[in-house]
Amino acid sequence: MDCNQVNAHERDPYLSFEAKSHTYRLGEHEMKSVTTLVEECFPRFDAPFWAGRMARKQGIDPQVILDRWEREACRARDLGTVMHERIERYYLALSRGERPDGPEGDIDAYRLFCNFAANNRLHPYRTEWRIYHEDYGVAGTLDFLERTPNGTFNIYDWKRSKKLVAPDGRIMAESPRKSTGLHPISHLPDTSYWHYALQLSIYRFILEERYGIRVSGMRLGVFHPTYATPWIVEVPYLHMEALSVLNKVKHSDIFHPCASLW
Repeated sequence: MDCNQVNAHERDPYLSFEAKSHTYRLGEHEMKSVTTLVEECFPRFDAPFWAGRMARKQGIDPQVILDRWEREACRARDLGTVMHERIERYYLALSRGERPDGPEGDIDAYRLFCNFAANNRLHPYRTEWRIYHEDYGVAGTLDFLERTPNGTFNIYDWKRSKKLVAPDGRIMAESPRKSTGLHPISHLPDTSYWHYALQLSIYRFILEERYGIRVSGMRLGVFHPTYATPWIVEVPYLHMEALSVLNKVKHSDIFHPCASLW
């Protein structure tokens, strides 16, 4: 048995997930995904506006730039999915006492993960764990939850991104345009670092409120093929911000409370 089977939770069977539409359901109730919730907390990137500005400078049709951005985004998503799947297989094999796949032949991000894993023995408790909080109508998927030998829990989120760590090793927490989040988190800079810190903080809130799991640390594992080394980035627990965002959803006109099913 792997770690997901050994550590299955009694709440697990009630939440379903449709991958194609990225839709979570608790019984008949559609849940808002944590990813979508976090996206709504920050200004939306105005692709047509910025493509238009770039196109004028380059003397080309803005659609050429928009199409290129879409191709690059699709490729990044696909490669990110492959990386996540390989990391999950690694830890599931490890939890079964089997030898995980190595980085042989890999020229993308997985080789950096293997570098990290060889030097940092994590203890898998759950991988790709779908969790939910029915009081707020939200659900999401944890990449990795570790339970250390001393009984503490750590959340890890795997990122194939160049927007978190600068070439000099500096954490990219500040927005160069001084852009910030929207109410009620307008004090947070609009950067990937704070997006992910908020996302993991909501996961932590759900785990502690509904699953009885006390989390000690939250980390981003950053593996991009252009980097020479893997990076592990600690993020803070934004407890008040997470609660404020969840309460905003709860008090919105479109919120419909979900009855507990267990």
